[in-house]
Amino acid sequence: MSQNNEAERTGEVRVTEYASRVVRRWYVVLLAVVAAVLLVLLNTVGTGKQFQAQATVFLGQPLTPTGGAVFSASLFTNTTSAQAWVRSTEVMAKAAQDADIKSGSALRSHTSVTVLANSGARTTPTGANVNITVRGPWDRETVATAARSLADSLIEFANKYQQAKIDLLDTQIATDEQTITTLTSVVDQAQKQLDAVSKSSAPSIDQATISATLLSTIATAGSRIDEISSTLTTNKIFKAAAENVESAGYVQEPVGQKVTATKRRSTLIVAAFTGLIVGVILALLWDSVRNGRPRRVEA
Repeated sequence: MSQNNEAERTGEVRVTEYASRVVRRWYVVLLAVVAAVLLVLLNTVGTGKQFQAQATVFLGQPLTPTGGAVFSASLFTNTTSAQAWVRSTEVMAKAAQDADIKSGSALRSHTSVTVLANSGARTTPTGANVNITVRGPWDRETVATAARSLADSLIEFANKYQQAKIDLLDTQIATDEQTITTLTSVVDQAQKQLDAVSKSSAPSIDQATISATLLSTIATAGSRIDEISSTLTTNKIFKAAAENVESAGYVQEPVGQKVTATKRRSTLIVAAFTGLIVGVILALLWDSVRNGRPRRVEA
């Protein structure tokens, strides 16, 4: 019991000591709070009006050519590449030009790119969605145009493999459909000739010989049509998957909206609270830092 009481007294002494440190260095806490609030105010300085537009982009889920597995090396599994792409100089400059903003660097300071983690199973890749937020002293149309330009650039970048895959499938699908059309024409023509032979006055042996050839043509062409039709169906399924599952696209398109005073007050409150925490920590460490400095040696 005596040990417990001693421990409690020791804890109370430490709490009192910490509190006294904070009180003695109250100006450190105050400066930290003021600095945090000023940083927020400086970040929102301008015309006095703040507008924001946010685009949410699904990075896509590229599959192997046979559709058996997800590619391990893609933006879907390496979202840091997506963030780096959006914040690159070229992409920012293009978005600034599209939105009639002074420069890409001016736009970059008002743009945030965050990854939304996937809440699914741990065995699946995470972070398939990216939020692109543009917030600054411009109008609704400007922030929406800038956010859309950034999102479009990311979607185009993320869809390089998927688009190549879709283009190849389109070519193969067109070839298969043309081949089926040609084979169907062959079957129809052979059938017409077969009907004509059966109605002709040619000798039976000649009719049998010609009919056998025509029937073989019809059977071969029909078999090819069945085979190509199966391949065509598979390719169309692959294309649908590439367009609707594998490809990157919008989850939410950007719409400009005014940032309300409530949001700004909330930001200032968070900044003040953060500054308070940092200030308390600095006040507690202040004496330790000063005591740790080497003392000047007097002559």
